[in-house]
Amino acid sequence: MLTQHRHTSGDVGTFYNRHTDVYDHALGGNIHVGYWDDDTDGSSMRAATDRLTDLVTERLGPVEGEHLLDVGCGHGSTAARIVAHHAVRITGISVSDYQVDLANGRSLPSSLPGRATFRLADAMENPFEDETFDGAYAIESLMHMKDKTAAVGHIARVLRPGGRLVIAEHSLAGELDAPDAARMADAYAYFKFSLTTDMYGALLREAGLEVVDRTDITENVRRCYDSMISGWRDAANNSTGETSREWATAADLGEWFFCRVPELRYGLLTAVRH
Repeated sequence: MLTQHRHTSGDVGTFYNRHTDVYDHALGGNIHVGYWDDDTDGSSMRAATDRLTDLVTERLGPVEGEHLLDVGCGHGSTAARIVAHHAVRITGISVSDYQVDLANGRSLPSSLPGRATFRLADAMENPFEDETFDGAYAIESLMHMKDKTAAVGHIARVLRPGGRLVIAEHSLAGELDAPDAARMADAYAYFKFSLTTDMYGALLREAGLEVVDRTDITENVRRCYDSMISGWRDAANNSTGETSREWATAADLGEWFFCRVPELRYGLLTAVRH
């Protein structure tokens, strides 16, 4: 499960390679959080994580024939769901060759309305020409990028005028108090939620994008956190040595951060390039 693979972007690639399978198992076949309408919603984890994909897609508003960029494509589950329902072309990028291999290895029926391909590429050094894509989405990927300004700037550059970017991401509602800030510094290697929601908005505006929608769905995604923490504890119990200690540390920090830090938020941001 935790085999190391070649990667192109240092610690970031290593993170993705080592965590993909654990997140996939904990989150029902996706590697992002799920969305439940309310406490009475009995949807499965898979149904909830698919619903998060659908919420992103709705905001993207894909039109037949468009070319979309999946920024941090993971193992391709999000793109696969979109092309199953929309006649679009998706190009997904990841710094993890393991994820790209998994994504390209998915067996997608030729009868699907859309098509998806995946390639090894760093969003902070986006290789595509200007105005290549009609839209883009980034689901829980920007938080892992050291230079978020470069990543957002490149996304804006490769979008055509009128193109939309939809971000689904954790952020902080404000500054942490001193004790939590100190612990957050220690936790940064695991949870890189260093930007406030307002900071994300500023990044988008500086890149030439106009924020047209901002929706906080924190309460709708909370149910995922227990499953994620349990997944990390299972990984610790099923590993040895340093790997086991690393997973145990992630579980301890996650239990604190996801369950006890009220500043933690999760939201959807939609922006348009003019």
